[in-house]
Amino acid sequence: MNNSVLFGGLPRSGITLLASMLCKDKNIYVTTTSPFVEVLWRNYSIWNDPEYSGDFSTENMKQARLPFLLALTEAYYMQLTDKPIVIDKRRQWQSVINMEMYREIYGFLPKIICPVRSVTEILTSYKVLYKANGTKLNYERLKSNMFEASYYDLVEGYRKYPECFLLVEYNDLVDKPETTLERVYKFIGVDMPKQDFSTVVASEYEGDYGIKGLHTLRNTLSKDTSDPRQVLTKEEFEKFSSWDFWR
Repeated sequence: MNNSVLFGGLPRSGITLLASMLCKDKNIYVTTTSPFVEVLWRNYSIWNDPEYSGDFSTENMKQARLPFLLALTEAYYMQLTDKPIVIDKRRQWQSVINMEMYREIYGFLPKIICPVRSVTEILTSYKVLYKANGTKLNYERLKSNMFEASYYDLVEGYRKYPECFLLVEYNDLVDKPETTLERVYKFIGVDMPKQDFSTVVASEYEGDYGIKGLHTLRNTLSKDTSDPRQVLTKEEFEKFSSWDFWR
């Protein structure tokens, strides 16, 4: 099983869309939002936990660490799919600490597919979504993994290990799907099969975390045309228009 490619990115940037496109491939399985990075971290870090230092002090236990983590990886994904290529989807993969954990366990840095989008468009999408849910977006909620934590993880990871990332612009994915998918498949390292881009169907149900429509896909390949200048305040637009660090 090949799990050397991971899925990160920014929210509201086509992560669910691109994952569903890739899952049409008979050889590729992209997880829904996955807890595996946390499962891996907890098992990885306990070896260095002072509370358990005596338990892991013998030479046998020290040597068992990496084989155990590799076997854990294989066992985890075997429960999810029998497809030969697994792409684990979680934005926390793009943090430097998790990338370096990955390198220590598997012997090389990961390759991470990262859908991105103008930050003003991301905030516009969130505002429109919250309005559809009958509530108002409080930016304080976005100072977590809903946006800011993922954003700063990507900034730090991309600046330290730029060679690990494939940034996929949301607008390119929607406007030029075939060309964009060719870049993604080249990054994965396999040939791209013929795809039907006329319809989009989620491969698995993704939880909405209490926000209806958070991971809902349109039936056809299209994008929200809301204008950030019309949806955001002047202050919001001016503040976040400079956040597109990859441009």
